[in-house]
Amino acid sequence: MQNDRWILTQLKDLSENRSHSPITKIIELGAGDGYLAQKMKAQHPNAEIIACDLIDKPNHITEQITWKKGDILDFDGFDSQTTVVANLFIHHLTDDQLWQLSEKISPCRALIMAEPHRYWFSKWLGYLTYPFVNSVTRHDMIVSINAGFRFGELAGLLNLDWHWDERVSLGGVHSITKRLS
Repeated sequence: MQNDRWILTQLKDLSENRSHSPITKIIELGAGDGYLAQKMKAQHPNAEIIACDLIDKPNHITEQITWKKGDILDFDGFDSQTTVVANLFIHHLTDDQLWQLSEKISPCRALIMAEPHRYWFSKWLGYLTYPFVNSVTRHDMIVSINAGFRFGELAGLLNLDWHWDERVSLGGVHSITKRLS
């Protein structure tokens, strides 16, 4: 679905925007295997990269990336220099957890997320991939789309007075960017 490429492009655009200060700190929510965190470190070698997940740090993750194991709602490292990144993670949170997360990330400079778009067309595209994916992916994809968001929903659930830029890619991924002015 190329979410990682889209996120990296958004980070690059944000770092090249002269009206913003350089990116010095990126926190990835739900870092999983750490692939995206490593790509972000390569793109922003001088930035502090913090990857957060419930799992232990994967062995292949470089020491230049800080790995925080635990519930993201227990993490207190967000500040005005932080750019938050989430790739297919936010839809796993309940409305109450989203509210708690919004309080934590409210001081951050930017929020870049790629989330499933809850729409019939997204499901249809997902069904088209069935011959090419395994049964676990088939199941998880439809469950994730059902848990995804429609336009305006996530901005409302996070209850943050930010500028939101929402789009849907051809792959059916609901991508949201928040940038402070």
